[in-house]
Amino acid sequence: MPEIHFRHSRIRDHQKQMVHDVYAALEAGNHLLAHAPCGIGKTDAALSPAITYAMEHGLDVFFLTPKISQHKIAAEVVKGVAEKYGLSLRAVDMIGRRHACAHPALADLDQDTFYQTCERLRREEKCGFYSNARGNTKLEEAKAELLFRKMLNNYGAIKAHTEVIAESEEAHACPYELMIKLASNSKLIIADYFHMIAPQIRTLFLAKTKKKMENSIVIIDEAHNLPKRVRDYLSVSFNNRMISRMESEMKSMGGDMKFEKEFSGWARGALKQESEMLVPTEHLNSPLAYFAMKPEETADYFESAGVGYIEKTNRKSALLKFSKFLRGWYENTPGSIRILKGKGNFFSVSKRFLDPAVITSELNKAHSVIMMSATLHPMHMYRDVLGLDEKRTLMKSYPSPFPKSNKLNLIVEGTTTRYSQRNVEEFRKIAEMADRIHKFKKRTAVFFPSYNVLNSVLPFMKSTPKFVQGERMSPRDVHKLAKDFSTQGGMLIGVQGGSLSEGLDFGNGEIKTAIIVGIALEEMGLEVKSLIEYYQEKFGKGWEYAYIYPAVTRALQAAGRAIRKEEDRAAIVYLDERFNWQNYRKLFPAEERYAAVAAQDVDGYLAEFWKEDGNQL
Repeated sequence: MPEIHFRHSRIRDHQKQMVHDVYAALEAGNHLLAHAPCGIGKTDAALSPAITYAMEHGLDVFFLTPKISQHKIAAEVVKGVAEKYGLSLRAVDMIGRRHACAHPALADLDQDTFYQTCERLRREEKCGFYSNARGNTKLEEAKAELLFRKMLNNYGAIKAHTEVIAESEEAHACPYELMIKLASNSKLIIADYFHMIAPQIRTLFLAKTKKKMENSIVIIDEAHNLPKRVRDYLSVSFNNRMISRMESEMKSMGGDMKFEKEFSGWARGALKQESEMLVPTEHLNSPLAYFAMKPEETADYFESAGVGYIEKTNRKSALLKFSKFLRGWYENTPGSIRILKGKGNFFSVSKRFLDPAVITSELNKAHSVIMMSATLHPMHMYRDVLGLDEKRTLMKSYPSPFPKSNKLNLIVEGTTTRYSQRNVEEFRKIAEMADRIHKFKKRTAVFFPSYNVLNSVLPFMKSTPKFVQGERMSPRDVHKLAKDFSTQGGMLIGVQGGSLSEGLDFGNGEIKTAIIVGIALEEMGLEVKSLIEYYQEKFGKGWEYAYIYPAVTRALQAAGRAIRKEEDRAAIVYLDERFNWQNYRKLFPAEERYAAVAAQDVDGYLAEFWKEDGNQL
């Protein structure tokens, strides 16, 4: 193995092994699944050998993340490596067109409406930002190229997307189009999952950036998120409230439509006394007969109507969403189910995808794929579910670099959020336990299995101050909530699998104790049952892949918020005796110690653990 371009003065022991494994996988053209605990420095360990190998062999590197906020550390690695070794390395911090848009009229549009409006403005040559970045005439193209060359001359190895956006806006040019130009001139692209995974986005993105999957190393961070993200991305849904919005939009344009009554009557009659049911594709033909058109003609009609509404009002359109839903509903894609649901006067239809491998298996065309996460167990599940070539896929697990004495793991017996035992007394018991635990360090994060359980326990919790994430809280408000907690201390409250438990990094020791309340098992509805059956038939592990493993992953991700650096000390308390059951416990990291204790003994364990830290905070 040649000298690896590594930005730090030394490589830590566990990091060194991962660096070696990544480079070996690249040399052999293999994929690598890396279970790399927090603190190992996995971004450096993956990017450093990838940059080294790519520069030696003329390949491109894609570093993909689920959230824009996670681009920063990858950009720091690139910048550090380039500066240390004097490399002529260029990278781009790439975000989606909607998030990069500088056009003030498009700022408040939803996703579907934004892209429709943006495309129309570009097509009709009415976007000055696009004209200045790309050009619609030969003269404009020449001016746009001069602007880009000027940006490139002062660019360096990489700039944060916020810097590129600021420079672009100053020049009254489209930031996204300039990012695309930067990407075509870069060796390394930091981007969202779907830039390389969603078929239509990937095809267009690769063409615009002049890259090829076959000549690329694809690194996927937080890879445990990928299966569900892909399933959700491929799914479509619609409901009668959106139909009411459609009717209002049609009325504003002089039209008349009474489809909501037709749709709700059909749904109510089909469901009878059931709350949900699987339906065949053609079942939707019955209410759609209202329009006296074939489904594809209906989709075309509402796309045209939606575009007309957007042009008239510059507002988001339910008509356009309905068109998109119809196209998705009737598309014949393997590994999908269609569900009709009803509750009271609310009815919805959705097409849900069960098999992410339908599109993620395309990653096998890459030179190599590196997938990494602190919770990538069991790795064979991710290999199978994502459709990676078994013969090319290596699986490596790395031990935690944290001293075992810095972490206390307790599983509390006699507590549970099992559905059959949910009652006021159990909720009160959980609240009292959380309050007791919080008194020791007063910087506590509590992660519930669902908002339903959170809202049931919250009224009994007496600790203050409390910073509680709401179910429909915006990303901006969530970030403010986390910042306020980091500054003031107190009790941070959210759900397992939510942005507080996975998306945000508490890297300054803000969380001293993490309480994991209950197991975040999916509600046993038709989708989960179908997923269990599908995975059972395909892999012989339906119950594990679809139900148990994802729930434990959510718990471990939440627990990981408390330990971010080697010097951190934290207590992790699992408030559900089921975590000690064999089918859950076997999925916990083998190298860590877990004590199953009675509720009355928790205080003694915490007092002993925190004894070295002196007084309470």
